[in-house]
Amino acid sequence: MTQRLTHRLGVLLLIAVTVLAAAAGFVLVSGQAAVVITHGVSMNPVYYQGDLVIVARASSYSVGEIAAYNLPGKGEVALHRIIGGNRDGFIFKGDNNQSVDPAKPRGDELVGRAVLHIPQGGLWLETLTSPPVLGLLAFVLLAGGGAAATTRHRRKRRRATLSRHISTRPARHQILGSLPSSLRISTALAAAFALMGIAIGVLAWSGPLEEPSTSHIKTGTRMDFSYTADVGQSPAYDGTVAKSPDPVFRKLANKVDVHFTYHGEPGTVTVKADLSAPGGWRSSIPLAGPETVSGPGYEGKVTLDLKALDAKAQAASTVTGLPSGPLTIVVTPQVKTSTGADFQPGLKLNLTPLQLALAGGPDTLTATDTTTTEQIAITPRMLGLNGVNITAIAARIISAVLFLAALTIGAITVVFARRTAPADEAAAIRRRYAALLVRVHPMPAPQGRPIIDVTTFSTLAKLAERYGLLVLHWTRAGVETFVVQDENITYRYRPGAGPVPAEPQPELADLQP
Repeated sequence: MTQRLTHRLGVLLLIAVTVLAAAAGFVLVSGQAAVVITHGVSMNPVYYQGDLVIVARASSYSVGEIAAYNLPGKGEVALHRIIGGNRDGFIFKGDNNQSVDPAKPRGDELVGRAVLHIPQGGLWLETLTSPPVLGLLAFVLLAGGGAAATTRHRRKRRRATLSRHISTRPARHQILGSLPSSLRISTALAAAFALMGIAIGVLAWSGPLEEPSTSHIKTGTRMDFSYTADVGQSPAYDGTVAKSPDPVFRKLANKVDVHFTYHGEPGTVTVKADLSAPGGWRSSIPLAGPETVSGPGYEGKVTLDLKALDAKAQAASTVTGLPSGPLTIVVTPQVKTSTGADFQPGLKLNLTPLQLALAGGPDTLTATDTTTTEQIAITPRMLGLNGVNITAIAARIISAVLFLAALTIGAITVVFARRTAPADEAAAIRRRYAALLVRVHPMPAPQGRPIIDVTTFSTLAKLAERYGLLVLHWTRAGVETFVVQDENITYRYRPGAGPVPAEPQPELADLQP
């Protein structure tokens, strides 16, 4: 009962190890989880250099959680704490940093939140996945089988030189066939895991973890303009507010609010108004800024004093003698992004003594910049495994997991192979020495021929090997008999204790195939 219970527990443990190994490989390959090895001091004292953190994808993220996201254009992962924002754009900051992160990734862009922390685990992982250690694991896995095969080969050569070239080594299919079905499956599973670990390990270690890559980045920066003016109740407008693209009549309003909405990378924005007259006079007036643009959508507003702008142009005309109108006004929000790009869209308006009107059609209220730039970045090296792309570091981890799973399954198989030996000694002899035994009909003891009973079957097997003979085997009255007949002596072994029944009348031994 104890052996049966132990066997069942071992099978359950084997299944659990197999499922865990398969689940770990699937989760890493599918991208539902990732392994992050920390560098730097931005998250001290929570994480230190060389720690290992497992991050898993989540349906939602909250302020206060530690999460990982890909740094734009760098091929690296940042592991910081969420301090604000929402799924449309989270704000991150390292616990040991003085400023917030410039990037504000969306919820669907996050790699995952931290679920497991192993101090200094990254250093251990890099050691375990190094080529010397993987080679040592492969050697340990295969050493037992190689040593056993070498020993059997030496015995075979020794027996071949002694006599008759009779081999007592069971064939490989007999060895596997003698094992219980559960152990045969576990042996095949361990071998499969080991081979997969070797194959994936070779691919993972045949190149670096990272490699340079060239990417073409198309920027979709956009600025949307609009303007409004309070005009009161009058027959000129349906309501009390004049809106773009309609003109603003100066008799009803002399102040116009210009609105702009920016869509693009974070940076700073400064707003100015450029004035110009037909005679060549020009002037620039600062209106607002600089202000920080956190993105991805920034809304701003400036107010144009039409009387003040007209008075400035009239003053210049008095000095220069050039005509002061009509006056052209270009409102320009200048955005300098964190990557160094400069975006300067302009809203062009015409000012006359009667009205302020949009220069151009309604399509001029939107300005876009779709320039394409080439960027070289260091990105993780990707491996293609049966149509699935994974990073080199993930492949190294998977290979190590497969090796450990193979070693674990192999060790469990060896332990239970020893414990599942049959309780019946005769059955154990038939299983172990199948190639040495020949089953015959019961034989009488030859007259005048001495019979020597040996105490163990191993002694009988050694005698058979020495003389190059087979062991004759029969069962009569529930008693198993094994004999080796030399030219003058019969060596006999009977498993178990008990009285020996009388031999039958002489009859010829009839060998059975």
